[in-house]
Amino acid sequence: MSAKRILDADMTTIGSWLSQGLRWWVSELEQLLPTRLRQRRVDSLARFAFAEGGLTPFPNGKKVNREREPQPGERIAVVVQPDRCLTRTIERPALSDRDLQRMVAFEGESLLPFPNGTIMVAARRLGPAADPARVRVEVAGLPADTARAIADAVAETKAVAMRVQLEDNGTVAPIDFAPAMRDANLIARPRSATPIVWAAVGCFVLLNIALFIWKDVQAVERLEQIVQEQQPAVTVAQTIIKRTEQDRTLVARSLGKRRHHDVLGGLAATSEALPEGAWLQRFVWDGATVKITGYKPPRTDVASGLRRSGAFTDVRALNDEIQAEVPAGEPFDIGARINRR
Repeated sequence: MSAKRILDADMTTIGSWLSQGLRWWVSELEQLLPTRLRQRRVDSLARFAFAEGGLTPFPNGKKVNREREPQPGERIAVVVQPDRCLTRTIERPALSDRDLQRMVAFEGESLLPFPNGTIMVAARRLGPAADPARVRVEVAGLPADTARAIADAVAETKAVAMRVQLEDNGTVAPIDFAPAMRDANLIARPRSATPIVWAAVGCFVLLNIALFIWKDVQAVERLEQIVQEQQPAVTVAQTIIKRTEQDRTLVARSLGKRRHHDVLGGLAATSEALPEGAWLQRFVWDGATVKITGYKPPRTDVASGLRRSGAFTDVRALNDEIQAEVPAGEPFDIGARINRR
């Protein structure tokens, strides 16, 4: 089917395509049912044999009222005598029943000696063939005139022909001409509750989806409400965390400054390194180096004492001039760099 044909189609044609697609889908679903269930559904129909005078009750293994006639709207099965049809047995690849019917309908002209358009072709599966990949199929052809006569008889009773089957006492499902007659518009298609059932199923599916969406929205709303209720506590916690981080930064900064600007530590290290008897008069510190002046006992080497302590490097005398000794001792003026730990 081309795109142009789809675009040019009217609503009636599109509706027919949708109806055919729905029937195909339902037919495929029916194929999933066990054979015994499908056969039981057929056996439950009231059977009527087709004769020249119309439809007459047909025995179905039970007591049948010979006076009974099909009721308007009743779903029935019309039985056709074997002498009104031509049958033959062939072998075909193992396919589904629906695909098998399509294949036989396509090959009807070559399988049966009837002119084109003068027969209704149907088939049934008999069983496996000698080749495991193939099956034996019985093909039957019903003359179009006979099919129209059956359709007229059914229309006269206003019944609904669910099956137009070939009379057979076999164990397999009988050959059914009803699909071919419906495709030829000879008998009406039965109204089925299947679309209503599937529509109800679709409604329930949509209802479940809507329910799940509603429950999800309700859960999200409850979560948002809980978040809003806990927002003050969260704000307090965030404030505490922020202040804690600020305190940690302040402490780290203070420790860093202490390591680089520990004047008391430098003064203590200087006091410990000075030889015994020496005393400070002045202590100048710029963060990295110190300059100390004071007095020492005669012949005492203050610079060596600072070097031996290990707390100072680059120890040097800042005044090379020989200064006179005073009662307090000999003066010294030394510069050094403090080792950072």
